[in-house]
Amino acid sequence: MSRLHHHRADLLVSLFVSLTVANCRPPRPSDTSGHTATNTVTNTGTVSDTGTGSGSGTGMGSDTGTVSDTGTGTGSDTGTGTGSDTVTVSEPVTMTNTAMSTDPICGGLDQPCCAGSSCNGGCCAGGRCAAKSSDGTCPSVVDAGNGGQPDAPQNNCTSAIATPCTGLPAFTGSQTVDGNDQEFCSVPSFELNFNNAASDGGKVKVYNGTTTNYPERAVARVAWDATGIHAFIHVIDPTYTPATSLDTIYNADGIELLFTTTTSGLSGETSKDSSQSMHVIVSPPFAARSKASGTNGTQEALPAGQFSASAEKGGYKVELQLPWPGTPPTAGSQIKFDMELNAADGISTNGDLGPRDAQAILYLGSDPGGSPCAGELFPYCDDRLWCSTTLQ
Repeated sequence: MSRLHHHRADLLVSLFVSLTVANCRPPRPSDTSGHTATNTVTNTGTVSDTGTGSGSGTGMGSDTGTVSDTGTGTGSDTGTGTGSDTVTVSEPVTMTNTAMSTDPICGGLDQPCCAGSSCNGGCCAGGRCAAKSSDGTCPSVVDAGNGGQPDAPQNNCTSAIATPCTGLPAFTGSQTVDGNDQEFCSVPSFELNFNNAASDGGKVKVYNGTTTNYPERAVARVAWDATGIHAFIHVIDPTYTPATSLDTIYNADGIELLFTTTTSGLSGETSKDSSQSMHVIVSPPFAARSKASGTNGTQEALPAGQFSASAEKGGYKVELQLPWPGTPPTAGSQIKFDMELNAADGISTNGDLGPRDAQAILYLGSDPGGSPCAGELFPYCDDRLWCSTTLQ
């Protein structure tokens, strides 16, 4: 009879554990949480026990552990001392919780977090679980252009913060362009959003409306090697509006990555500098190489092997493997680099009068003289406005 009693206790513990909900699970109550339960148990079984004796009975039981349960049950045990056990148990259980812990458990770093809750190994910042700052506080918005902004890295990956306008790290290993970021686990990250762009010299261009407060935020891991630029960019966007065509890809929600192979000899126009300059725009499912002549530009479809782009709940993700547009630079070389994040709220129908509300800009330099941007400076029409960075 003692073996069947222990088996019922094990089943009650298993049933309690199964009530945990994935991602935003209910908390584990402590011994003093006030958790109560009423259990109705019916056991049927045939048991052969080594020993002597047989018995039947009814009883009240109290199980102690992480939860305090009270229950009533009836049972019938019969046994013969042959040394083998066969048990069939049926236990319907009704459980009522009267008190809960105040420490809910949420996802890991870079996973969505529950409002008002903490995260495993971090804190809830902007709807994502982020690594805490060195002083133990939740990260705050800081300058994007200098690369000091906080990030929410994947579990078990580097928490180092990149400074893309100071240096780009070297890419190690090999990349498979499949929308999976596992190859980027050792690459430091940086974040671009409308708050840190606006606070860094007002680097936000507004096309529709007057506000600069948009929820879109991009967490980017960008590195280089002899073959070109490798990037994985995760964009958090609660109302993603995709491009409807390649020609108007810039006028939807999307990400833009810009780089050169040198800092000298640039004319400003990417169409003229195409042998040294690369400007890529991605709005899943489209990806284009953009070549600007002043304020006008043309879009060419990016080869399929160079990108992976897909929408997901709450945003989209972009993976890029882009060849150098000219002679590959080497470690220690300086190149031009920039990134832009587009925010949109509708379907593109009429150029800049379409849905794009605003654009957050990582870096915007001063007029180098003779800019082709028709009196208003934009990275898309002048590659000399991009920041100079060193290949590490």
